[in-house]
Amino acid sequence: MEHPTVNNRRQKGLRQIAIGVTLFLVAGALYWWGGKGESSVLNFAECVARGFPVMESYPRQCKTQEGQTFREDIGNELEKDDFIRVSKPRPNTVITSPLKIEGMARGNWFFEASFPVRILDASGVEIGRGHAQAKKDWMTTEFIPFEATLTFIAPISGSGTLVLEKDNPSGLPEHADELRIPVTFEKQSADTTRAATTCIVTGCSGQMCADEEAMTTCEYRADYACYRSARCERQPTGACGWTETSALRACLNNTR
Repeated sequence: MEHPTVNNRRQKGLRQIAIGVTLFLVAGALYWWGGKGESSVLNFAECVARGFPVMESYPRQCKTQEGQTFREDIGNELEKDDFIRVSKPRPNTVITSPLKIEGMARGNWFFEASFPVRILDASGVEIGRGHAQAKKDWMTTEFIPFEATLTFIAPISGSGTLVLEKDNPSGLPEHADELRIPVTFEKQSADTTRAATTCIVTGCSGQMCADEEAMTTCEYRADYACYRSARCERQPTGACGWTETSALRACLNNTR
């Protein structure tokens, strides 16, 4: 028969082994999960959300504990700085509709004192379109100020891209250019209704630009023909209307 002291020592040894194995497994699990959490950081936003330090450079950079560095996405703003600059909204700003856009661009970015502006959702689908208007004479190669108001149906949440296109009446790809600015849509509930989505051409003779179909009388006037090639879109006031261009003004003047 085994001596009780030997038996107790054996049991104590087994307990110590069990405790050691448990501690080893716990430490291994913590290390594994820690490594998994670290590797799950895939971009600048996730790095910031994890609480890692942010370097106040431009673009900003976030560095993880393991030495991974993620740069904030600011689009191609730096590459296009000598052609067009946007002061509002800045990259990664939280935006709502209608969106007021302000900045400056060189005169050759415009045609007839304007250029197209679009906004895309995270999948690249266009959800809004308009035109930026020069606030000074655009017949120059210097920077001149512009502004635009863009109305769109925002996704429930998520990111998107604001695109400011160089007006390219020739349609030739070598003359095309664009500034792309990442933005974030303000979070909203699924049942939120976005007001005033797209402007439409309406009226019996297509002479009106409005938010919805309108009933009018069907007389015809010579100036109505001018609106066939005019742009019906959201104006800086937020209302739908015909965008005034030199071509539209000339056409209307000729009918008087």
